[in-house]
Amino acid sequence: MGYRILTPIKARLSFLLAAILLIAPGFAHAQSPSLEGNGGWIGPRGPLPPPDLTGKVVLYDFWDYTCINCIRTFPHLNALYEKYRNRGLVIVAIHAPEFSFAAQPKRVEKAIRLYGLRFPVVMDKDQKLWNRFHNHYWPADYLYDSNGHLVYHAFGEGGYDLLEDQVRLALHLSSRNGRPDDADFPETLTPELYAGTERGHLGNPSGYHPEGSALYAGDSPPPSLITLHGPWRTEADRIVSRVPQSGHSSSLTVIYQGTGVNAVLKRATGKTALPVLVIVDGRPVPERYFGRDIRPLSSRQTGILLKEARMYSLVSGEPYGEHRLDLVFPDRGEALYTLTFNP
Repeated sequence: MGYRILTPIKARLSFLLAAILLIAPGFAHAQSPSLEGNGGWIGPRGPLPPPDLTGKVVLYDFWDYTCINCIRTFPHLNALYEKYRNRGLVIVAIHAPEFSFAAQPKRVEKAIRLYGLRFPVVMDKDQKLWNRFHNHYWPADYLYDSNGHLVYHAFGEGGYDLLEDQVRLALHLSSRNGRPDDADFPETLTPELYAGTERGHLGNPSGYHPEGSALYAGDSPPPSLITLHGPWRTEADRIVSRVPQSGHSSSLTVIYQGTGVNAVLKRATGKTALPVLVIVDGRPVPERYFGRDIRPLSSRQTGILLKEARMYSLVSGEPYGEHRLDLVFPDRGEALYTLTFNP
């Protein structure tokens, strides 16, 4: 089927492809939880009325606009919705933010426009629905039949053929005769790297400095860890660049396996920041490997301009293998939350 059953140890799955949980017999008749007390229904241009779910087959999808694993599922969910919406399927995308800045409706509206979501979105800024569903992951899907019974649950990416088969069963449609097209992620793909002290691990020999702000140094960066250089302030869920000291700007290095890099970043409040420099394998990023958000800054520099708090696509489509990423923050107050890597 092209999926693996794994037991994750982190709240967000870093590179899990289609970890599937089929509903156990004793759990198969769980009723659909109430959506009361949510943070409101929104679309690409503002608030919307809630959809009518009466007698519908409903797929609840937990997501966060900073989560690359969620973002990669959107084309598949859009296609599934368009294919079966007139047959009785409703997809309800429950936006449960991992970081506090992602709870703002305007930012979620922009993400809906950016990624072209075609199905209803409900805000869950206090994670009331998250707790009501007993959810633990981004992304996660819960499929309920027209009687409100839970018939399928899956977390992580992939498994799209199996998901469609389960939707067809719930809609009382005949099974497909297609060939599964899901494929496993490479085992060597670098997992998601958290930057903050709560879930992160540094490649620096000193680790995090307990006083919060410090001048970091790290030679020979180890693979699949963030190694800091220069002045940084460390917090529970992020690291924040500081005023350059003695000619040293805040920077970091990661040795990773993958075909591209994404970063969840936030600029300093109330100011226009200098671009963050992006260097791959010791050179500016070649144009053919530009992510969605990178740009040439000069003939010798590539980088990104932070305009809002979200996930930024830095590098995309490079040959799979080991690469070195360097990010240089010439300004103060720029925050990094996570780094994720493309298979």
